[in-house]
Amino acid sequence: MLRPVLRLCFIGTVIFMIFFIVPVSTVSAASDDTVRVGIPYDISTVNMLEIKLGSDIPVVLLMHQSLLIPHPETGERIGALAKSFEILENGKKIKVTLYQGAKFHTGDPVTAHDVKFTYDECANPSNGNLMAGALDEIEEIEVKDDHTLIFHFWEAYAPWEELMWLGICSKKYYEKVGPEKFRSNPVGSGALRFVERRIGEHVLLEVVKGYPLYDVEGYPEETYNYKYLKVITVPDDMTRLAMLETGELDLVGRIQPHQVKRLKRNKHVTIKKSDQVPSLVGIAFLPYTDPVMMDRNLCLAARYGINRQEIVDKILLGEGYPLYMYASRAELGYDPNVAYEYDLEKAREFLKKSSYKKGTPLTFTYTSMVPNAPLIAALIQQYLQRVGFTIKLQQLEEGTAATYTRNRDKRLGHMRLYEWPGSRDPDLRLRLSSLSTSDYATVTNRPRREEYDKLILAQTREMDKAKRADLIRQIQDIMSYDAIGAILYGQNMIYGMSDRVDYTWTPKEAYFPHLQRIKILK
Repeated sequence: MLRPVLRLCFIGTVIFMIFFIVPVSTVSAASDDTVRVGIPYDISTVNMLEIKLGSDIPVVLLMHQSLLIPHPETGERIGALAKSFEILENGKKIKVTLYQGAKFHTGDPVTAHDVKFTYDECANPSNGNLMAGALDEIEEIEVKDDHTLIFHFWEAYAPWEELMWLGICSKKYYEKVGPEKFRSNPVGSGALRFVERRIGEHVLLEVVKGYPLYDVEGYPEETYNYKYLKVITVPDDMTRLAMLETGELDLVGRIQPHQVKRLKRNKHVTIKKSDQVPSLVGIAFLPYTDPVMMDRNLCLAARYGINRQEIVDKILLGEGYPLYMYASRAELGYDPNVAYEYDLEKAREFLKKSSYKKGTPLTFTYTSMVPNAPLIAALIQQYLQRVGFTIKLQQLEEGTAATYTRNRDKRLGHMRLYEWPGSRDPDLRLRLSSLSTSDYATVTNRPRREEYDKLILAQTREMDKAKRADLIRQIQDIMSYDAIGAILYGQNMIYGMSDRVDYTWTPKEAYFPHLQRIKILK
């Protein structure tokens, strides 16, 4: 594997390319042995080695078991293929011991050689894997025996657990059938095995009886009363909800608050919610468009002039919470005590002290990536105009906005509405969007830039959890003082199911987790 350099920009491109618009096929009501899940995007691949989109992860991991997984009830990390982890040399090495008895769907045992093969291929630039940049932290993977291996890192790497979710692939099967057959008919050791994939339509998986085939400490027993899981692509929100109401779909996620009332009228639909999911919506200020966006007084005017609680109440209908820092409830570093009140008069005073010239139009850009983006943008425009700003709204396609961000193109405007689902660890987001040398950093010349960048890099290497938490707090303090940009809110995950099934979201997960745990009730 390569020495860590700036390959994080590739991951950023991937993160911005989450959703697709594809045709939807007609499906019939669910048969007794099949559970149907509706998603708004097409699964781009079922091959772990070539996974490029975060939205592919839930399906790929159903087929491919990982070293670590979230506990389905608590969300805390537990071993899956890995029985134990031992930190060596203060974090520069991680020794992994595998459970014995785990098997691929071919019947072949899962070994340390398969783990090394999977990580090496995912890090291979030719595969274009979304984890390729992050895996540059690994210098080498040393296989000690069939059930023991050591991850050698270039330097101590505190968020090493965030690299242990890759679904392990069969080296023997890959070498036997070659990359083309492996791509179209993958083999893993997960709870479900691959049956078929129809591009733009669905992925069909079959339950593996007796999974897992080995004792996993702390993992709840799996019991299945269905045979197949069908993940169906339905891009249109209203079509997806209609199919849930008619019983053509059993489970749908990312339901928007204004859609809940309609669904509750249907006695055959159950609605569940979770606020323990990674969710962060904010406004990025873009100083490369105009240096005035670095003016702290202007930034404070925007911060105090936006009524976050009203956004949550009016647009999210209470299904969310105001955010005042660059971390969601599900993330390391979140502090519920960080808050400041909406204060229009204070906002106006700050704007008067700033270098902003009254009447100068500031362009506020939004894309469809943020749910209800037109409504959110229009409300933000009203808030800022009450303060004294002149705001011009601009809607862009997400791919165009991502390109403008990477190229620091002034056509992106002065401010941009964004959403970052994120994860439980802030490292990747900090290095990708906040480190001044990153391709996706919107602010490259903070007043305390040198100190800020050092803190970001230091928290990556600090293995002591308490010390790392303090470093992350210092980063948040600098962000808060600079006030460049405005964090707005986090949104609850609302998901619905037919009364035929039952399912509960796993805390701290951004995409459908543990779909194999769906239970048929009828």
